[in-house]
Amino acid sequence: MLKKVVVAFLFTISLLPANPAVASSHAKSLSNLSGTDIMFAQMMIPHHQQAVDMSKFALKNSSNKAIRSLATAIVSSQGKEIAQMKFWLSATKSSATMGHHMDMNGMISDKQMKALGGLKGAKFDKAFITAMIEHHQGALEMVVMLETSKNSEAKKLAKDILRVQKSEIATMKKLLATFA
Repeated sequence: MLKKVVVAFLFTISLLPANPAVASSHAKSLSNLSGTDIMFAQMMIPHHQQAVDMSKFALKNSSNKAIRSLATAIVSSQGKEIAQMKFWLSATKSSATMGHHMDMNGMISDKQMKALGGLKGAKFDKAFITAMIEHHQGALEMVVMLETSKNSEAKKLAKDILRVQKSEIATMKKLLATFA
């Protein structure tokens, strides 16, 4: 079991993004953000925020080093991406929300979130990994909105999300197998 945890930890460390998406050249690159780019940000901000909140539970409720390392990486990278997308909305004087409700794949309900926060140990770890795999898969489905973006920063964000979250999904599936 210890060997599996060590292997999972090493996989997780290798996932830490060297360059998570950050808003870099705002003045030049935001002029051609499309309505779809803006809608993506309005949807992805709360999606990412839920992943950050789930990860904060992991930092509090898990003693598994691999899961804590993964959670730290998620808080860091998705927190930076949230800041970037919030800047897009602010710079373009766009609303922080779309003004109507849209279901987003991978999101868990408030009730499920509360239940997750109340778990500890291996029960938490398994529930967290299971929920986060689905959550990341939902983000991968959403990121296709940026495929036709003309904005270089939006395209880079999409590429970074795809790269990091696919890698994290692979790691989480390996971690989940250790709970079988």
